[in-house]
Amino acid sequence: MFDSLFGKDIYWYGVQAISLLESGELHSPDRSPIFHIVALVFRFLGTTDESLFVFQLLTVIWLLFCLYFARFIQKSSHESWNLLPSVMVFVLGFLYPKQAWAVGFLLLTYGLFLSDRYKWKHSKWLIVAVLLLLTTWFHAMVGILGLGLWCLYKIPRKFDLLIFLILIILPFLVPKDDNDRFVIDGATFPIFAAYGMMGLGILWDWCILIFGKNVMERQLPIRRSLAFVGMALVLPIFHFADIQFRILISFLLVAEIFSNFNSKQILITFVSFGLWVFVLVQSPNLFRYPYEVMWLPGEKAATVSNNGLLVAHHGFCEYYHFQFRKDCMSWEPDEKAISELPKGTRVYRLVYGIRMENLRASKENGNPIFSTIEPMGEYQLVLEYEWQSYRKWLEAKNSKLLSIAKSWKNPYRKRPGFIQRKQKYGI
Repeated sequence: MFDSLFGKDIYWYGVQAISLLESGELHSPDRSPIFHIVALVFRFLGTTDESLFVFQLLTVIWLLFCLYFARFIQKSSHESWNLLPSVMVFVLGFLYPKQAWAVGFLLLTYGLFLSDRYKWKHSKWLIVAVLLLLTTWFHAMVGILGLGLWCLYKIPRKFDLLIFLILIILPFLVPKDDNDRFVIDGATFPIFAAYGMMGLGILWDWCILIFGKNVMERQLPIRRSLAFVGMALVLPIFHFADIQFRILISFLLVAEIFSNFNSKQILITFVSFGLWVFVLVQSPNLFRYPYEVMWLPGEKAATVSNNGLLVAHHGFCEYYHFQFRKDCMSWEPDEKAISELPKGTRVYRLVYGIRMENLRASKENGNPIFSTIEPMGEYQLVLEYEWQSYRKWLEAKNSKLLSIAKSWKNPYRKRPGFIQRKQKYGI
């Protein structure tokens, strides 16, 4: 089971933790203490796939504790509190651990902030502030979301239409820049993007976020604020897969603090779990990469003597670096990456989704484009500069293979500036 880990970034946590253990520094700078938690798990259990799975379980346990405690302090002493878990606990815990730990602190922040169970006001505000700082420390975006939700909560709901209109206009005012973290992307409508990423389960939970009202009367103001956020996220404000989706799943779990425990909520929760499990069984590739087929090509690529840097798709790079301690990047090599190559080494690429026969058939002026092609399971190892020539050849022919050559399977974009500023290759 441990060569089938869930999460498309999970091995990156291992790469960062190994760097901490071996050098005392992160492979790529990051203020979040989450990698120190992974390193602690590695210190006790070893640097293995099993240890990464244990870390994911710890993350789920952390989120469950935060969810239940936040619900508990929201209820008056005579009210029953909701013991049902949320599917978002498992989605966040396994797929986005760094974000999950931050959302856990955010749950505690809002659970205490909106609770009237305790009367110690001054101490309460101090603890709320500390919890929000911890949220931001673990994941800056989640901390900003927590502060933003508080601001939205304080704005009278009569201004919702004005805010919504501003959000509609925003994508037309902000220049599109693929080299930035917060890129505006109106190419894909968020609802279709969400369905493509996670199936029916996320659409069901999204609808409940917007239209659900199964809360106590005193909790309606914050619940309406969350519903407004859910409605606003229908708009193509940011690149959905990178930013907007993460915002959505964070608020889906925050909204769970305020759910009533009754037959209606039981039905909502069971439908949610049923839809997510259905998607998981039907399309497991949405939640993980096929890591089990990566060992053979990774092992072979690692033994190439002059392989100074490997270029491969996202997911493979983290797995390769974790298992074989070799450098890899899931972007087209830029000047910074090439300048950092060890002397006497070259840049190689693992081509995915294009058969060796197609690569061999490519010729320019009667000569083969590739001087060497090493078959490695579902991948083909070639020299990077020859791959660049091959891609130009495909463009000139307007080949059907161009859509594969310029896709996530075969990275073709340069690193964004915020990643390039990190240490080394910033895989």
